[in-house]
Amino acid sequence: MLFRERIRQAYPRLSPNKKKIADFLMESHQDAAFMTASQLARHLGVDVATVVRFAQDIGYAGYPALAREVRSLVKDELQAAHEFAAGEVKAENTFTQVLLKERDNLEQSLMKIPAETVQQAVDALKAAKHIYIIAQGEVLDLARFFATRLQLLGLPVESVSGDTAAIALALEKLSADDVVVGVSHSKVAAETAGALRFASERGAKTIGLVSTHASPVAHVASLVIICPSKSMTAAPSFGAMASVMDAMLQMLSLGEAEKMAAQQRTLEKTYIALVEKQRESFTALEKEVTRSE
Repeated sequence: MLFRERIRQAYPRLSPNKKKIADFLMESHQDAAFMTASQLARHLGVDVATVVRFAQDIGYAGYPALAREVRSLVKDELQAAHEFAAGEVKAENTFTQVLLKERDNLEQSLMKIPAETVQQAVDALKAAKHIYIIAQGEVLDLARFFATRLQLLGLPVESVSGDTAAIALALEKLSADDVVVGVSHSKVAAETAGALRFASERGAKTIGLVSTHASPVAHVASLVIICPSKSMTAAPSFGAMASVMDAMLQMLSLGEAEKMAAQQRTLEKTYIALVEKQRESFTALEKEVTRSE
């Protein structure tokens, strides 16, 4: 069993300091590979003894045994990276074939999506009084993910389904200070395209995140980002579009570390408070059921 699987299985029962070690190994194992136990402890601000006990807790005789496995993984990754760079990766199974196709989509994204267009879109989102993310069909959940992440950045955003009535209600008070983002993953997105056309007439900025130039959204948005979507099946790939969304989110996040940390703390406090209220409600319900029996 590799160290990652051992960590996953042991994680719930680890102490906070041991979880800190686990997180570092899972997220930055290449940095940890050539650290001694004392170096790792110093880097993470924990005791050397905690590092040793952590290795033992997940099934190793000590930290040296764990470190050897991590170094072995890094060696394998470096070999794979060399083969990848040299074009020697063999599509020996379907999983590899699919990921290679996704790599092609990302490479096409780098070559074909103008960086200045993405920057203009990011600047528009940052300056918007209100943001509306509109989508329909299979891309709706991806659009909601994008809207949620924008909310976590503190931006005033609302996710709207492609339903005409929902769009009309959401865009009722649309102004020229607002931005409407239409997300389309096919040639069929008439409602979303209509919403962007309406927004343009109101003077709002419009952004189209699409996977094909044939999408009606691409024909009406003032800023259009076409995300390559070739796949091994009849269904287009979501990979590049999700990656472009993530790139935009990271661009928006740059220079906002303190603000984001504060928002995350607020979210966590709200979540804990909500869980407590739910627990109180379940306890009250349990008592009520017990009394009625």
